[in-house]
Amino acid sequence: MKLLKFVLVAALMLLVMPQAMAVDINVDGNIDDWGLSELKTGDWSNPSTWVPTKDGISFFVEDNQDPYNIDAINYNASYTGVHIYGNKTWQNIYREPLLVGNKAEPYGGEEGKFGEKYDIEAMYITENKSYLFVLIVFSTGMLGDKPYELADLAMDFTPGGGYGYEYGVNLHRVGNEAGEKYGIYYISSDSGWSVPYTFYENKPAEILDFSDKKGEAIVKYGALNKYDFGRNNWVVEIAIPKAAIGNPDLPDDPGQAIKKFWISEQCGNDAGPSIPEFITILIPVGLILGTLYFLRRK
Repeated sequence: MKLLKFVLVAALMLLVMPQAMAVDINVDGNIDDWGLSELKTGDWSNPSTWVPTKDGISFFVEDNQDPYNIDAINYNASYTGVHIYGNKTWQNIYREPLLVGNKAEPYGGEEGKFGEKYDIEAMYITENKSYLFVLIVFSTGMLGDKPYELADLAMDFTPGGGYGYEYGVNLHRVGNEAGEKYGIYYISSDSGWSVPYTFYENKPAEILDFSDKKGEAIVKYGALNKYDFGRNNWVVEIAIPKAAIGNPDLPDDPGQAIKKFWISEQCGNDAGPSIPEFITILIPVGLILGTLYFLRRK
């Protein structure tokens, strides 16, 4: 009986014990404090280049086309890249969904109209006591302090919201400066978000409802000075005050943490993350339940 109680206590501790740690990020457009200095000079075809060297950071990478989408009508084996998600100590394969018409993202490939120019390469997220931090790597280009095609950052931390995302950070972009720059808004319904004008399934895109401002994010863009198929890549660092969005904490599971965020483009040619439900948390629980069954039998 004592052993049974010990196992039950261990099970509860495993389920509630926080795995993440506080990470302090200086929002300055430099990715070194994310443990990502290798991204500036390393080989982007090597998965380890994309993995942060710091604990407490969850991420997904969808550089170029997904090498597993061989049935896509526009699949290009010479234009594939790393597709993984996880954290410093655990990574798994990331499968990028096809667009309507059986098209792989980004549609257009390395030289097409909607190709590398519209590639969202990766997203990294972490937190400390006061802020959620988001880092996005993208190739759409910049004009001053505004991106060309990158849409607004959507977040899901409470039930409801437009297309399931009830908060948005207004990033502004070339040709659209509606609402307060870097304002954080509550979006109550689908009509509060725009739909991408080409690949509409990658919704939401931009904030339309600016009636309920909750706060302001700290945002900084920076050139990565790393070229992929002839195009420079950029990063945007975003610090979101937790107090503005209900004081959430990130899930410990990296897949579930990443799913709290969404970024697309005006055209919707690339977006993410689209990580399906998975069962990593069921593995340790299953082992514990199996042990309990064994002890009961014994």
